[in-house]
Amino acid sequence: MSTPAPVLATSPLPDNPAAPPNVVDRVSAFVKRFVFLKDPSLYRLLALWIIHTYVVDEFEYTGYIFAHSPEPESGKTRLLEVLEVLIENSSGILVSPSESVLFRTAQGHTQFLDEVDTWTNKDQLRSVLNAGYQHSGQVQRMTEKKGNHKGYEVQKFSVFAPRALSGIGVHILPPATRSRTFPVEMVRQTPAERREKFRKRKIRPEAQQLINEIKTWATEHKAAVAARYEGEFSYLDRFGDRTADVSEPLAAILEVAYASSPLREAALLDLIESIARCRKEKGESVKAHRILSALNRLAGAENPVVGSPPELAERCGKYDVECSEYEVSQVLREYGFEAKSIRREGESRKRYTLSHDELTGITARYLGGNEECESLAASIGLATA
Repeated sequence: MSTPAPVLATSPLPDNPAAPPNVVDRVSAFVKRFVFLKDPSLYRLLALWIIHTYVVDEFEYTGYIFAHSPEPESGKTRLLEVLEVLIENSSGILVSPSESVLFRTAQGHTQFLDEVDTWTNKDQLRSVLNAGYQHSGQVQRMTEKKGNHKGYEVQKFSVFAPRALSGIGVHILPPATRSRTFPVEMVRQTPAERREKFRKRKIRPEAQQLINEIKTWATEHKAAVAARYEGEFSYLDRFGDRTADVSEPLAAILEVAYASSPLREAALLDLIESIARCRKEKGESVKAHRILSALNRLAGAENPVVGSPPELAERCGKYDVECSEYEVSQVLREYGFEAKSIRREGESRKRYTLSHDELTGITARYLGGNEECESLAASIGLATA
């Protein structure tokens, strides 16, 4: 018995009685109430990042959030304030901290660094930020000996910590530091885009309730997230190594959170797309996977689905996937499908015949899936990564 194909949609995911909002959805909805982002898929990325602060010790790397804008009053500090109210062990929002503050308060905290563009000591802080995205990251500093011993000694400080930074201009961070971040571009809201006022005292009870839910989820699923993190993420292979390193924790949390949800694939595609956009790396294959997934749903209902590129492109719209006949034709050729002359309603045209089994196998190979999907992929010769 085949598993129903997931619903495809752009973020946010649609209401679905069979898939009530999980903790990721609820955190995403909370952030969206107070923060405007041009790219809606980033709300889920931020929600996953918030949750990852509760299980960060399970990961080898952590990617920083970097909110930037070309001008003031674009919501950067507001984003930090909203994130800060939900995350684990906040340092408080720091403006121009000393290097000592940065490395002495890193361990066990999530650090928030605002107005980075105004700092005069960015160069001194660079080593801490560059080392701190890796679990083994340390800095060595001379410290005074304790007790009755006089003099100084070298002391190692762990600087591994989740961090969120903000400032005017994307180039305020050196390239090496920026490569450790998820840059989030902020823009001024129009009146139509205006969000709720953020009053920390007013929303604190609601935020605390959500924090309790995150903590419960993290406790119950930490082992599953850690186990998934040790596996492969073949769908991140399209990105550079640094991007994959900082993205794998978020992907592991997403896969566990949506493990039994029919919206798993749509959420995963959204994450890949948001990573590609904010990291400005190639993500063209995301569109291809959306097209394949929509065709898979069509084939699941008809098995096989038969149609010309224009017919198939039009029918993909049923699942909120807008594409041209050229894109459909290009994707199908790329994955080895061939069109043949098929007569329908007295007209002979080049049409594709697409089986549900074959499309499910391809989806399992390139996006992973449940055990049934992977078993099916293996049975038709598509070993999953």
